[in-house]
Parts: sequence; structure tokens; C-alpha cells
Amino acid sequence: MSRTLKRPMFRRGGSTNNGIMTGIVDRTKKENGDFVTNVGKRTDVLAPEFETILDKYTPKTRLPIGQLGLNLASGKFAGDGFLQNLVGSLQDPYAQFTKADDARKAAVRTGAAKLALGQAMKEAQPSKQSILAAEKKAKFLLPPNASAAEIRAKTAEIIQAEMTGKTFSDTANFRRAYEFNKGQEGKAYKAYNLTVFEEIISPKLRSTGETPKGKIKKNKDGSYKTERKTPGVYVDTEDGVVIEITNELKVVERPELTALLKK
Repeated sequence: MSRTLKRPMFRRGGSTNNGIMTGIVDRTKKENGDFVTNVGKRTDVLAPEFETILDKYTPKTRLPIGQLGLNLASGKFAGDGFLQNLVGSLQDPYAQFTKADDARKAAVRTGAAKLALGQAMKEAQPSKQSILAAEKKAKFLLPPNASAAEIRAKTAEIIQAEMTGKTFSDTANFRRAYEFNKGQEGKAYKAYNLTVFEEIISPKLRSTGETPKGKIKKNKDGSYKTERKTPGVYVDTEDGVVIEITNELKVVERPELTALLKK
């Protein structure tokens, strides 16, 4: 045996996660783990949706009218009168219809289950884009001097949280939204006002049945630009004011919401 194949990483029995494999961990069995549980739950949600779609576009089962007409014309069951002839003539065609319709429904259910499982499996596997996005979030949340190992660990934590439906703290979410809005708005105070509106005020409005909208600007005369605006609650990020456009298209300030921008 060559000296190369005698190296530790090529020996049987031990872990090979050293040298060029540093940072790679052994695979763990997930037969009964979170992966299967999450895929199963997602499949249960998707299957009825796919079944509805397939049922709509799968040709409906037709009653074999030809066979019914042939039975009636032949008078096969005519000996007991018209009604008996009609009922007797329907027996075989209806049995054929029921069998074909049952097969159709079974095919729709099976197809829906396969499509749902495939989609659930696809969603359960993080894509390259989602991994890169998680890494960016990790770098943002960690200190600037975070090590590569810390970044990898945080990235894995973020991916796991997103796959299991867990969320970050309100503070972390607010900070991420603020940094994003600052890049869009250009000015920190406008980004802050918009972030408070999106992360704090909007959920409050939705919980009471009101409709949060978005940003609104003033005209040169100091009035608000209501053209093409629908009724709802808006934020003036420049002046730090929350206003409502009523169903009558009147502008009303919401001081109790504006006060949240001042905190």
C-alpha cells in the first residue's frame, strides 16, 4: 500500500474530519428528527391545495350514456314496465361510472400527495441563495471581529430558525429593518421613522383591524399628497408624523401613533 493511503484520513474506523475536512461534521440520522417532522407537516398543508388544483383540471367522469341508451333501446328490462326498464338500464352504466370516478379521485389524491411531498422536500433543503443570505445576517448580527467559526455557527442557527419557523428577537428584527431602510432612505431619522412605522405601529394597527399603508409626502403648500392614495394609515418620515386618510379622503393626524416615533 502506498504511503498516501496509510495516512490517518484514509484509515477505516475513525473520523476523517481533520486536515482538508476541518469544519465538516459527520452526518447524523434524521429518520425521526425535525427534518421528517417538518416535511410531514408541510406536506399535510400543501396536499389539499394541490388536490384542489388537480381536481379542477382533471377531466370529470362521465356517465356512459351510450350504454344506458343501448339498454333502453334493447328493452332488456322492459318486461316490468317503463320505470323498471329505466332503473334496470341504469344499473350497469352507473356501476361503471362509480368505478371510474373512484379511480379518478384516487389518482387525484395520489398525485396531490406526490406533488406536496416534493414541494415540502424542496422547501426543507436550504438553497445556495438562502445560505448566502443567512451568512450575511450572521455577519450583521455578530461583532465585526467575529471568527469564521462563530460566523458558521450563527449561519447554521439562522438557517435552522428559518426552517423551523422560529424568529429573531424584536430588537434584532428592528435593527435589521432599520439598517435596510437607512440604505433606502439615505437619512437616519427618516429610516428610523419608517422602521418604527413598519415594525411597531403597523402590527398594532393590524391587531385592531386598521390598515397600515406606507409613506406619504407633503405638497409645497403643506398639505398631504392624497392623489392615488387609498384609505389607511400613513407615515410622514420627513416630519415624523403619522396620519390617516379616511374613507372620505380626509387627512387626520394620529397623535397617539406619532408619539411612538418620538421614543
